[in-house]
Amino acid sequence: MKKTPYGIMNFKILIEENYYYVDKTMYLEKLEKMPDALINLRPGRFGKSLFESMMFYYYDINSKDLFDKLFNGLYIHQHPTKEKNNYYILSFDFSGINENKQEEGLMNSFKKCVIAGINKFLNNYNFNYEINIDEPADDMIKMFLSYIQGLKLENKLYIIVDEYDNFTNAILEGSADKFIKIVTGTIKSFYANIKIYVKEGVIGRFFATGICPITLDSMTTGFNIATDISNYEEFNSMIGLTHKEVDNILNEVVEEKNKREEIKQIMIKNYDGYLFNEEANKRVFNATLVMYLLNYYEDFKKIPKEIMDSNIAFNSGKIGNLIELKNNSFYKELLNEIITNEKVKGILKIKFDLLVDFNRDDIISILYYFGYLTIEPDIYGGYYFKIPNEVMKVLYGNYFTKKLKESGIGYDNKTISEISKELVTGNIDKLNNYVSEVLKKLDNRDFIKIDEKGIKIIYFTMLLNNEYYNVYSEYVSNNGYIDIYLEKKNPNIPNNIMIELKYIKKKDYNEEILKEKIKEGKSQLESYSEDKRLGNPLKYLVVFVGNELKLVEKV
Repeated sequence: MKKTPYGIMNFKILIEENYYYVDKTMYLEKLEKMPDALINLRPGRFGKSLFESMMFYYYDINSKDLFDKLFNGLYIHQHPTKEKNNYYILSFDFSGINENKQEEGLMNSFKKCVIAGINKFLNNYNFNYEINIDEPADDMIKMFLSYIQGLKLENKLYIIVDEYDNFTNAILEGSADKFIKIVTGTIKSFYANIKIYVKEGVIGRFFATGICPITLDSMTTGFNIATDISNYEEFNSMIGLTHKEVDNILNEVVEEKNKREEIKQIMIKNYDGYLFNEEANKRVFNATLVMYLLNYYEDFKKIPKEIMDSNIAFNSGKIGNLIELKNNSFYKELLNEIITNEKVKGILKIKFDLLVDFNRDDIISILYYFGYLTIEPDIYGGYYFKIPNEVMKVLYGNYFTKKLKESGIGYDNKTISEISKELVTGNIDKLNNYVSEVLKKLDNRDFIKIDEKGIKIIYFTMLLNNEYYNVYSEYVSNNGYIDIYLEKKNPNIPNNIMIELKYIKKKDYNEEILKEKIKEGKSQLESYSEDKRLGNPLKYLVVFVGNELKLVEKV
């Protein structure tokens, strides 16, 4: 059996050491039909670097003798293109730039990456050229490309850039001015010099990956020859893993059929859901998270307790930095809409003006580019942006909890621990009473609207980090969506728990309405219970009138 390629971004190592490779080589012939300079944006850790490494070995003129060894069994081996092993590859990897440095440090870090890329080229092809390390990076690339032009090589250069936009992180520190100065200065000039030699015919092709188009937009006048294919339907699944691809790798690395299905369902809940074109019919998984779980299973023959890979820089702090960009005044309203409805209506922005205040669509679009929202087509036309999976939902929940604490309404960790212990015994009174106390504190705040959705979010965020249950809001059963579903983490815990929430405004309350809500809630719980996957969970109906707990009934 092949090994799981977790954390491996070198295509040659992956193939030679018998790791499983998800074949993406069919996209090479599609890319060759596109214009010569391309940009492809995807969230972090989706597999961009491995794809570019595969491109290197396919197009590298020095790797001709490796073609059969590296590509045997893959699509491109049976369908080679005319450009196979036809280029000198000049590659730059900007992923290692430290975004926390000051401006001078950032520029020095960028220059080191440029030097490293040129040195790698010189070593690969045995050219005798001395880099002037005292030059700024934009002059450095200009002088180097001028040298290459003077050699009058028979074959052209293919420039491949990994994480072209790593300076976007500067804006995450809240310094748009620093970002503008860096990107519209040396960085813009760097790419402008590349553009010159594309037009001169020294560079045959250019391909760059990144996360967000903010940098691309800021340097457009310097590099306006690139086509952004990020939202093209035919490239929706080029980066990331489709369901079929996940099935194939599960069949390869997990022997037991039942275990394969269990792992697949966990992945669907937590890593799936990404769509990059509203007309595409295949949602994709975060590739690194899929490999993280499979690698853990391969090592320990069990599913990890922590579904989220701690090595990935997805965190509630970054969500906060994004959603509060440029100190906008509407972030609370937007957060409430995202976290209560799990989707928002918006327009995808492909250009950003850093000289003016960001609007709502700017923030929604940036959350999309970073993978915290994805596309949800609207049956009436257009699309929404929705939270793609449970991992992202948890991160929003953690950020929401952080904002509540800043508002003076934090959850007491000791009390939450006591509540979770009570839940194991089937007692939810302590939980409900605590939620009621929190709601009373929130009643005079503008941070969250108190209604059924708002109450659901309080339950969800309060229980996020409990020790005994995985918590889900709007859990999908065969017969509808369970408001709060607590799935036991340990087989020794007696039961899963489902909670159906009902809300009545104070001004609307009367006994008849209460009876209707009770009848409706009981019917829903019984209907959810018909889903045999849930086992035999404890079922509770909870009714609030305004911010007061009115009824708790075990069904």
